[in-house]
Amino acid sequence: MISPSGCGVFGILRKPHAPKIPGDKVVTAIDAVSYRGSDKGAGFAVFNKEEGNYYYLKAFFLDDPSKMKRVMEDQGLQVLEEQVEVEDSGVCSCNYKVSIGNIAQLRKAVRNLNEMLWPDRRGRIYSMGRSLNVFKGVGYPKDIAKIYDVSKYSGDMWLAHTRQPTNSPGSYPYWSHPFSSFDVAIVHNGDVSSFGANLEFLQSRGWGGFVGTDSEVMAFLFEELISEGLTVEEVSKILVNPSRRTSAISPHHDYLYRNARLDGPFTAIIGYDSGEDLYIVGLADRSKFRPVLIGEDEYYYYIASEESQIRLMSREAKVWTLNPGSYFIASLKKGVISYGRDIEEIRSFSAYPSFTSSDYDIDASRVGYKDLNREILKTGKKEVKVINVMGHRYVGLTFPRAGMKVRLYGVVGNAMANLNENNEFYVYGNVADDCCDTMHGGKVVITGDARDVLAQTLQGGKVFVGGNAGNRVGIQMREYANKRPYLVIGGRVDDYLGEYMAGGVIVVLGLRVKGEKTGNFVGTGMVGGKIFVRGKVEPEKIGIQPNRLEVARLLKALKMEGYIDDIEPTSYVDVMNRLKGEAKKYARRLFEEKVGIPTYEYRELNEEEAKELKEILREYDADLGTNATELLGEKFTVISPSRG
Repeated sequence: MISPSGCGVFGILRKPHAPKIPGDKVVTAIDAVSYRGSDKGAGFAVFNKEEGNYYYLKAFFLDDPSKMKRVMEDQGLQVLEEQVEVEDSGVCSCNYKVSIGNIAQLRKAVRNLNEMLWPDRRGRIYSMGRSLNVFKGVGYPKDIAKIYDVSKYSGDMWLAHTRQPTNSPGSYPYWSHPFSSFDVAIVHNGDVSSFGANLEFLQSRGWGGFVGTDSEVMAFLFEELISEGLTVEEVSKILVNPSRRTSAISPHHDYLYRNARLDGPFTAIIGYDSGEDLYIVGLADRSKFRPVLIGEDEYYYYIASEESQIRLMSREAKVWTLNPGSYFIASLKKGVISYGRDIEEIRSFSAYPSFTSSDYDIDASRVGYKDLNREILKTGKKEVKVINVMGHRYVGLTFPRAGMKVRLYGVVGNAMANLNENNEFYVYGNVADDCCDTMHGGKVVITGDARDVLAQTLQGGKVFVGGNAGNRVGIQMREYANKRPYLVIGGRVDDYLGEYMAGGVIVVLGLRVKGEKTGNFVGTGMVGGKIFVRGKVEPEKIGIQPNRLEVARLLKALKMEGYIDDIEPTSYVDVMNRLKGEAKKYARRLFEEKVGIPTYEYRELNEEEAKELKEILREYDADLGTNATELLGEKFTVISPSRG
């Protein structure tokens, strides 16, 4: 049985000097995460730049395919070629090469056809483009690839998807991904809670006849905004829905396109043919509740749910994560337009590890993820060396409570060392999301990077990371009795570090990073424990604070009541450090009763703190070959629960 895990996505675009991308490589990349989906849908989209005043349309149809041609001609479309591609369970996938006078005529015809065909589920046009070909149906990725013989195709750009149905059924191919609008294809993982508002926006522009899934609406939103004259980057910015605090969107566009903004947990990959160029776009919601990784090597750009998908195609690629609420954009002709993260931060991400394979106990390339734990235990050894790990998930979940030491070389998948009880794991490479969840003891050492939700509810033992960590790291950490957990990050972290933390110690060293060492909302809602970040964290990054306009209004009210004289409105944390007595109590009642904003200090460590951290960092240095202990004399930002 394959464990459902949310949809899996993959996208790849070639560079101008690179060969076209063979379909079988794309099948391998999406099949590697087929456990994220189910047998309820999968699909592929391929773009190949061509010249000519014609479009390729593809339709699912429940009747005689020749009738579909007549229906299309009744809408004024000139069908040059038709072909029944596949027929399965009474549903045919039919191809039509259509000559067009203008794009407006085609848009109107397709809209009318879908509004006419869809209410009684007779059929649906599901792919529309000059260079675009979509293959999708009910099944796993390998099933769909076999039905359409995807391996015989090569392309300039590909998207791929494996589906875990949420808000729409999986019994017919209509709801499978990719979804397409004109020259646009999209694959998506997540759940768009703004679906109603987004649908109303499209209906106000004359669109209708939708199948009722958020992914399709996202495709039509992208195409509609492009048709209204916005650039690819402007459209991407609107869709990811950045916080209004950032002023990333102009007030005019913010108001005009307020119902086109997306909300909820999502990752999306969009392919687009502008006529002049091909674009690949990766989107992450502003809380980054779904995984997305970006890769680039000499020949290609990659977007994926998991690093293993990229590494199966390129061991040399530079791989990094998107910042929450950001987007990656690259085009065939222009190259990278937006990296989705600061360049200096990207340089700090870890490369694929190099290692020799002459001395090992298990070669994981010959073992599926469901069997790896069993193979490790079958060795009967207390110390086991495993090479060629490539996305294997749940490593260590079934191990005994104590006494094992496992060395893993490669890219480890989701949920490694969860519920660990005093075993030791050494990872020579990177790990995926949800590592070290609810550990009670033992140790995990990661020489490379860790992704999102690292050490959630960590309540015993030590977790050491040599590189960077992702979003929501160390959330809900806790301690009890003599169990005090430690989490040490050598690089940087993204948003929500230590959210709702109730105990333990987090240390962020920033060894590889020149700029900011944390994202936003550090220590939000924490009630226990302590966070140490080497160097100064900007006060605006601490907790969820009121914005500067609200702070200015607070200060004005306090002055009118006679509590304070003039105070310049800066960040909330800085202002609170200057408020005294009743003024501080009033501000806390107003802003901190629900969430709580932690205490922030930028200072040298006191004797007790330095003594505690010295012991931990000596062990960290021994495991990772660093000199972190020597940094204890520097200033740290020390974050702890609000003193009330």
